Amino acid sequence: MHLRPRTAVVGLGYFGRFHAKHHAANADCDLVAVCDVDRARAEAVAAEFGGAVETDHRALIGKVDGVSITVPTSQHFEVARDFIEAGIHVLIEKPITDDVASADRLVAMAEQRGVVLQVGHIERFSAAFKALSGKVRHPLFIESRRISPWKPRATDVDVVLDLMIHDIDLVLGLVGAPVESLQALGAPVLNATEDIANARLTFANGAVADITASRIASKTERQIRLFQPDSYMVCDFVTHRLTRFTRNGDPATVGADAIAAESWDIPREDGLANEIAEFVDCIRHGRRPTVDGRVGREALGVAARITESIRNHRARIEARLGA
Repeated sequence: MHLRPRTAVVGLGYFGRFHAKHHAANADCDLVAVCDVDRARAEAVAAEFGGAVETDHRALIGKVDGVSITVPTSQHFEVARDFIEAGIHVLIEKPITDDVASADRLVAMAEQRGVVLQVGHIERFSAAFKALSGKVRHPLFIESRRISPWKPRATDVDVVLDLMIHDIDLVLGLVGAPVESLQALGAPVLNATEDIANARLTFANGAVADITASRIASKTERQIRLFQPDSYMVCDFVTHRLTRFTRNGDPATVGADAIAAESWDIPREDGLANEIAEFVDCIRHGRRPTVDGRVGREALGVAARITESIRNHRARIEARLGA
């Protein structure tokens, strides 16, 4: 392995450009190429951040040690498979693939080939989430809300795979137990697939999570509220503020002073820069990433169950209306 791994970015849409930026800025790797089926787009990114230009990802095999894959979700499996089979380390944007069977195949291939397979669940690398997770002991109930105005991007997947999967991953990481059962609702509004969804997850350890995601809201909110014995916390990923509420003295006390509140303004960090830095470090030192293929597959598996629950509920409603 090169002391400074040779890296490339495949797929140079909105998010791919930021991957190229952070690969170029990372002192521990060399961005040697960028790749997109649109040559003009690839040339524009190369002019800004450096690297050779390719329009076929397979042309990179033998020239790079690791790649960021930021192509549409439907292409994740095919592109990642080609690199993993060639022994090239992969950072693939979330979700790992668009179906669980394909994710299982990628995980198995990566483990057989001994390469890094990291999934880009960027919120794991935010300073706000790190601050929250450091104060979590035994979560009993979690409320997560991620809503944003409509943007013409990621329309190849529903809101569960587009937005909710961020919070599925975070909640799984906080609870540390498998999902035992779930119920979900959702509706397509502007697209053929769901634009808004809500899921209630019950975990094997008794914890419960209520997760809402919308890509057709009038404002942006990204917040987690977590309740545990003796305290509850509110983590705002937009304002980067964490607030913890605890009992103040005798629990039987009634009044405004019965609850003590502490707040922290969390210094902002670039989650994507942190994510790519970990990817490069994993390549250099042969270690397992925080969000490896198995972790990404677990989040996808829960997302698939949520989508199935939504579709089943809608089918029952349509059957009643048609009766």
